Amino acid sequence: MNVIEELSEYSRRCLLLQLLSGPKNVSELVESTGLKQPNVSNHLGRLRAKQVVRTSKIGRQVFYSLGSNEVEEAINSFVNATRGNPQDVDLHALARDFAKAAVHGSEVTCQEYLDQAIRAQHTILDIYEHLLGAAMAIVGTWYRVEAIDEGEEHMASEITVRMLTRAGHQFGPRKKSGFKAILGCAPNNRHVIGLRMVGDYIHQEGWQVIYTGPDTPYDAFLKAVVTHEPNLVLLGCSADDGLEETLEMLRRLSSLSDFEVKFKLGVGGSSVSTRYDEFLAAGADFAPYSLREFSEKLLPEIEAFSTVANAERKNQDSKSIAV
Repeated sequence: MNVIEELSEYSRRCLLLQLLSGPKNVSELVESTGLKQPNVSNHLGRLRAKQVVRTSKIGRQVFYSLGSNEVEEAINSFVNATRGNPQDVDLHALARDFAKAAVHGSEVTCQEYLDQAIRAQHTILDIYEHLLGAAMAIVGTWYRVEAIDEGEEHMASEITVRMLTRAGHQFGPRKKSGFKAILGCAPNNRHVIGLRMVGDYIHQEGWQVIYTGPDTPYDAFLKAVVTHEPNLVLLGCSADDGLEETLEMLRRLSSLSDFEVKFKLGVGGSSVSTRYDEFLAAGADFAPYSLREFSEKLLPEIEAFSTVANAERKNQDSKSIAV
């Protein structure tokens, strides 16, 4: 039984770290790690065969726990050995190295940089803002000055999206909040990484997040909002090419919010720094300049609004049933 060998594989490491806090069933492990159910089951089968984990049955539920005290000690030793000081990793310097690796297509190197930040116990917010977000800002600058071509910019973007997923799996979502958000882009808007960062962050905070993706037609986006009744709708606008379409989408969504579905409406992206007043005039409730401003200042207000809105919606549903 080689516990360290099992910890060297990312998915099995996620599962074993979750089991440090106590027994869990497959559904709980799927939710806490973000891994797919078949993937979780396959890895648990391997770990059980090697006696790294064991099972117990309560009713119809099968719970997994660490196989022995020796296994728990080995995992704790691994955690202590890899735990660093946040000051040991300079995220700003790491972001430039990440950007260089990303434009050259070196996904493995980007994984190593991300894992360094995670091991140093930087928060998910710091990793999104000062590593992944900063790296993409550097890539964007290189592209604008033609230091890299469009293919390299796209390659870096795809790698960064996968690193967002990797980071999300590592931290895992908190308890479900009961809040729901729809995130997407208006027609002619295709840059979604910043939007994905916001979505992944609020998913960590327990929100259900629905993506419509880039370049979403007006009618399709509005239909999604009416169907899913979100508490928050957030658009991404990172280029002036799609500015007019974003403003039109805001006007249509604002009208919808006034009469049919109650939600907070926002827009984010690099265009906010130059188009802030236009976004608010078109109907946006907010337009944050950064993920940190959104998370620390705006999100608590949005969640307070959502709590009241959900209670009102539940009360209206009860009256409708009674009638």
